[in-house]
Amino acid sequence: MKKTLLFSFLLFGGVCYVSAQSKLDLMSRARLRTERLIQSGTIKDSTSVRRLRTMKVQAGVPENCTLGFVKLAAGASTDELTAEGAIVLNRRGDIAIVQMPTAGVERLSQLKSVRTMQLSRPVSLKMDKARTASGVTKAHDGLDLTQAYTGRGVIAGIVDGGMDPNHINFKNADGTSRVKYLGHLRLNNSHTQMLETRYTAETVGGFTTDDNTTFHGAHTMGIMAGSYRGDVTAATLDGNKVTIADIPCPYYGVATGADIAASCGTLMDAFIAQGVDDILDYAYKNNQRAVINLSLGSNVGPHDGTDVLHQYIDAVVKQDNAIICVSAGNEGDIPIALHGTFSPERQEIKTFIRPYVYSDVRYGNLAVYSNDATEFEIQAVIFNKSRGRISFRMPVGTSTDGVAQYWVSSADYQHDASDQISASFANAFDGYVGIGSMYDENTGRYYAMIDYYTVDSDKNEDGNYILGFVVTGKDGQRIDCFCDGAFTAFDNYGYEDWDNGMFDGSISDMACGKNILTVGSYNTRDEYASLDGGIYSYQGMFSPGRISDFTSYGTLLDGRSLPHVCAPGATIVSSSNTYYVTNAENGITNAHLQAKTENGGRTDYWQQMIGTSMATPYVTGSIALWLEADPTLTIDDVKDIVATTAVKDEDVTTSGTPVQWGAGKFDAYAGLKEVIRRKDNTAIKETTADSRLMVKAKGGRLFEVFLGGAKTMDVTFYTLSGATAMKRTAAGDEIVVDASGLAKGVYVMSVNGRYTQRIVIQ
Repeated sequence: MKKTLLFSFLLFGGVCYVSAQSKLDLMSRARLRTERLIQSGTIKDSTSVRRLRTMKVQAGVPENCTLGFVKLAAGASTDELTAEGAIVLNRRGDIAIVQMPTAGVERLSQLKSVRTMQLSRPVSLKMDKARTASGVTKAHDGLDLTQAYTGRGVIAGIVDGGMDPNHINFKNADGTSRVKYLGHLRLNNSHTQMLETRYTAETVGGFTTDDNTTFHGAHTMGIMAGSYRGDVTAATLDGNKVTIADIPCPYYGVATGADIAASCGTLMDAFIAQGVDDILDYAYKNNQRAVINLSLGSNVGPHDGTDVLHQYIDAVVKQDNAIICVSAGNEGDIPIALHGTFSPERQEIKTFIRPYVYSDVRYGNLAVYSNDATEFEIQAVIFNKSRGRISFRMPVGTSTDGVAQYWVSSADYQHDASDQISASFANAFDGYVGIGSMYDENTGRYYAMIDYYTVDSDKNEDGNYILGFVVTGKDGQRIDCFCDGAFTAFDNYGYEDWDNGMFDGSISDMACGKNILTVGSYNTRDEYASLDGGIYSYQGMFSPGRISDFTSYGTLLDGRSLPHVCAPGATIVSSSNTYYVTNAENGITNAHLQAKTENGGRTDYWQQMIGTSMATPYVTGSIALWLEADPTLTIDDVKDIVATTAVKDEDVTTSGTPVQWGAGKFDAYAGLKEVIRRKDNTAIKETTADSRLMVKAKGGRLFEVFLGGAKTMDVTFYTLSGATAMKRTAAGDEIVVDASGLAKGVYVMSVNGRYTQRIVIQ
């Protein structure tokens, strides 16, 4: 279905600057501009530029290679894109994932076959007590069930970074790998080409890691499906006593019997979409259901589930009956959102952009959305704190048709002649601020973007000048503002007539899809012991049972509130990336580690981590157990069962907010029992056919169905919701069924009302 992508680019000569008719969105243009300023060398190697480069690395922004989503015009193919030198990596419906050189982006965006183009955006990497907290141990033990559930026969999929698939946590008792598929998607060293390497259980031993600067992927995969229960040297805590001894590993994960499929490498949304597709492709070829974990996130976007990535995921869910779990984000205690509605009493919505990583550096993007296509006016401003007033305004009025106006401190930051070099701006900051606005046809909303990189100038060493923005609109118009949350937040600096930032709205944009399950975090451990013999504590920040303050949440424009549920996410001990631990630059010591063991000449490690990134794979692994009990579950089934069985105890009612908790505390065991209960009560029961029943695919959508000794054959295809999709009958014990009239998807085929089998129509 897919080919390894080892292509070279057809590079375009020169740079075509953006016109008002360009089909690129504002964020994409801002990324292009910043990339070209750095690549061209026109920015001097000043202290501020070095800091910008450092932050770009931290934010995961690539250099010369560009990936993006192309929404095709009605009836268009990808042939025109390919003919012009682009590489089409994948396509779902009218959305294609495309790789292209930075210099050719605008030219490609103008092709007739392109309706809109959105450049790929970087995303950030967002068990012992946890298993007990929501009943996974009971499911593993088969308590009051007809069998134990570990996810056997199910694919536990994951897209992440910092993988270590050869950790003993992902091996069977005989030493063979449980990682049945691993895709490594990344940019080459010169950032001009995408490379993809695929591994099987037999070849994954030749893989080390995609990233030795993090252990995130090894940790999340361990929570989801780690299975090692042999002896480890572990530090355990009993009251104030630390014991370091060899004990059976207490830090295995949830879906201990599932097969694992993973994708890792460069973490951008296009790579993530490709990784999801690859995992589902593997599951389809092996006739297995898959549940996929995305402990990743980005605060850039409309936060309404309508952008191109979510449209792509919606297509995946619909076509492959996929179940995807996404972390809510870890910015719940950072004011990176602002919402308001204009009225006669409220003529303006305005706030300041406050740095919270570097004290004098503001770097990133923010977006301001109308509730519909209604336009508004926006301006960036420089505020003089000592005088309590605005000292410089950067207005753009209403729609700029997607072309941003930039104010810069000097020619060093000038991209073209339209950029305004301003002495007033330079008096406060070294850097740039750009503003643009446009109608976004993906969301149906009018929006504006502010793109900024400012360092306090020599004349602003005391921080007297601060950056802000002011929005004015029409009575009744709602405005939603979202900061990307990487290095800045919203703040009123104590000025009562300015707006403070909000926490409701901190939910990751990636978590706002309509066909995914979004997971927040609650606490199960505040202190832990390490292999150096020390006791370490978060000083009461993560009181067991309470909401994790960092859990992002939001009430969306369409009335939905997220996350759907919270699961154990602080503090979780799981497998680490050996290559991260042994990388001397990371400075890892026994103080960071909770357990270790020798494994075939290498040492494997376990360590603690916190985040919704940890809570999400806990739920993903649990859903693998549910799919073992009922492979026909849909995402809607899962959402309903999660909401029905979640626990609302005193912790839920007295900590956090109702929006932050969602349905409450995830209960894997109660959910599993509900899955079994519903399956037993449904008219469509998937049974194990005896040796008389044989179903053979004959190519295309033809199936040969044989039931030895039957006098007649009555074959019915049901959708997963129970609706009859097709019936065929014949005399005798054999029939060839033509399913070409069925849409792609998963069906349950019933033979003579007694035997059933799951059929995937591709």
